[in-house]
Amino acid sequence: MPLGETLPSLNPDRRRGSRLALGLLLANALVGGLLVLLVAFVLNTSHRAYEQRSRDQAESLVAIAQANIGSELSRVDSLMLSALHELEAIRPDDPRRDEAINRSLDAHRSLLAGVEGLRMADAQGRVRWGNGVPPGAAIDVSDRDYFIRARAHPDAGLVVEAPIESRLSGRWVMALVRPIVSPGGRFEGIVYASMGLDHFQSLFARYDLETQDAMTLRTTDLKLIARHAPGSSAPITVGNVTVSAELRAAMARNPMRGVFTTPTALDGVVRTTAYRRVEGWPFVVFSGLGIERFYAPWRTQAVQVSVLAGVAWLLIAAASGVLFRAWRRESASLRALSAQTRRTQSLLRVAADGIHIMNREGRLIGLSDSFAEMLGSTREQLLGRHISSWDANQDEARVNAWLAKVRDGDRQRIEVQHKRDDGRIIDVELQVSVADIEGERLIFGSARDVTERRRLQREQAAMLDNEIVGMTKLRSRVIMWKNRALERMFGYAPGELDGQSTRILYLDQAAFEAVGAQAYPLLARGETYRTQVQMRHKEGHLLWVDLNSVSLTGGESLWMMVDITAMMEAQARVEHIAFHDALTQLPNRLLLTDRMRQAIHAAQRANTVVAVCYLDLDGFKQVNDTHGHDAGDALLVELARRLQSMLRGNDSAARLGGDEFVVLLTMLGRSDDWRHILQRLTNALHAPVTLPDGTVVSVGTSVGVALAPQDGTDPALLLTQADQAMLRAKRAGKGRVEPASQSLTAAAARYAP
Repeated sequence: MPLGETLPSLNPDRRRGSRLALGLLLANALVGGLLVLLVAFVLNTSHRAYEQRSRDQAESLVAIAQANIGSELSRVDSLMLSALHELEAIRPDDPRRDEAINRSLDAHRSLLAGVEGLRMADAQGRVRWGNGVPPGAAIDVSDRDYFIRARAHPDAGLVVEAPIESRLSGRWVMALVRPIVSPGGRFEGIVYASMGLDHFQSLFARYDLETQDAMTLRTTDLKLIARHAPGSSAPITVGNVTVSAELRAAMARNPMRGVFTTPTALDGVVRTTAYRRVEGWPFVVFSGLGIERFYAPWRTQAVQVSVLAGVAWLLIAAASGVLFRAWRRESASLRALSAQTRRTQSLLRVAADGIHIMNREGRLIGLSDSFAEMLGSTREQLLGRHISSWDANQDEARVNAWLAKVRDGDRQRIEVQHKRDDGRIIDVELQVSVADIEGERLIFGSARDVTERRRLQREQAAMLDNEIVGMTKLRSRVIMWKNRALERMFGYAPGELDGQSTRILYLDQAAFEAVGAQAYPLLARGETYRTQVQMRHKEGHLLWVDLNSVSLTGGESLWMMVDITAMMEAQARVEHIAFHDALTQLPNRLLLTDRMRQAIHAAQRANTVVAVCYLDLDGFKQVNDTHGHDAGDALLVELARRLQSMLRGNDSAARLGGDEFVVLLTMLGRSDDWRHILQRLTNALHAPVTLPDGTVVSVGTSVGVALAPQDGTDPALLLTQADQAMLRAKRAGKGRVEPASQSLTAAAARYAP
């Protein structure tokens, strides 16, 4: 534009300004709506994940409880059958028949935890034999429902009734009843086990429950048997059938198993509840986990995501405001400059904000209204002032030294600080151009107030460089930028990861390639990628990391990492507790059953033999009674250690409770190979043990052995057979090995200690 021309009319600029303002408003509204939808989607997805986690944990816990209760009841029934067999062998004309019956019942009762009495009633319902029966007195149970059912259907097998109040102890109990039938089919009475309901509550108390959790046992018609809720003050009323409508609806749909979330009718606590029918028994186990501990992290996440989305929207809105104000200042400058001279028009070509002109002495000889506004002053007050009067960091001598060096055509773009007339310091982006016009050297300046932009940049940097979430920007999987949280998470010094491949953070090349193969196809489609993966700290130890990534422009991607090692370790500890004995750390019944199933399948494929050895310690009760429970625990721990140290790599040892162990021997070539291994194990167990107080004790073992596939392939059946064989060994004099099948009798006789 020639220097003598005037600027064109600015009316079109005003119209464009209105359209720009409207467009920015609509764009901000659209971005705000998209952010709301994104936050809702993320939180909804996260909520479903936490809900699923609570359901999975509740189902896992109820499966363990169902297996334990079923095992307890089956063990009681097995010992009742064993007692029946012994009672049938006692002759009716034996003068010491009553003493023999009581001795047999007492012996079997001593093997049953949680059973307050094992008793026998005659055909008239008079309880004359068993534990806790007063001498010379007979308790009449002929009116009891279980006696009536057993007498009416003596061939029906086991009868179960609960809850009932014991007429001997006055406690609430569960009755497990077996009819006594003569060889001719005549009903001769019953043998029954009376189990205290508080035994089941004690079983539930062993689980690692939090204050809002609850474990409950009910009958199939929903009568309350036992309940353990650590943080609940609701009274426990045996036989109570108060349950929620959701529970009844779920059991109507599937009476065997299910899961739902609802307030519990007994105490009003909202729980995720899973239930399972105890297989083969008229009971249902309920595991309720309070949802508060699952949803508390989600609420924290909801606040964080909402705050981040709000901050992002505010930053966008502020940037839009800065853009619009910048546009308005530029338009105002153009309108002010439309009447300026050739010098002002020349300056407009250099910059567009606070425009000012200085002579060679550094005095202000021309300025735009926007420059005066920037300094909080007026044109009249600024004209003739030296540059140093508003430059916050340069005095007059240094400014004059700079002016002496500039030449025609020099251009500079620098960031400085200006001091307003009210004393406030502002950040300024300054463009300077030197021109000689008609023999006079002039310095043209275009200043832009970037104070607000710098503040927004600092806030954005502070948000990205948080203390919780590690962030990094990658190109071709090379670190282009990262925040301090990422360096701290992996133990690297500031700047040490700059330009490094992310391969350094992974366990190995395979893990590095696996994440890349999964993530980058999704990012290429504009989707997000999230996973949980183990990564490596600089010092070599492993971290569990929640990894999340989104695609950026220019082939770059943003990755966010959260250290979840503590959460994963806590989960691993819970799983270990669920499958291992708390005292000896050996596998428990649940894990043993799983290993038995795998070993049997492998044996069937390889045509080998599996031996299930049921060990019971002889003399352990004497050690426990003489030296105390702590000594007994120390003895069990040492014997468990010996078992583990003597086993082959493919064998297993488990503790089922008390002084009972099971050794699983696999990959046996012949049906009698087990005896050599078992010989070494029992020799190790018989060796003396020094207790912590220096006392030396020793115990023996009675062993029952069942083989697969000869004796069967079902783990529960094999355990029962081995258990019964062990009981026969004890009755035969202890310190013996008793096979489950007759085919092993000769080998066992040769091996018997």
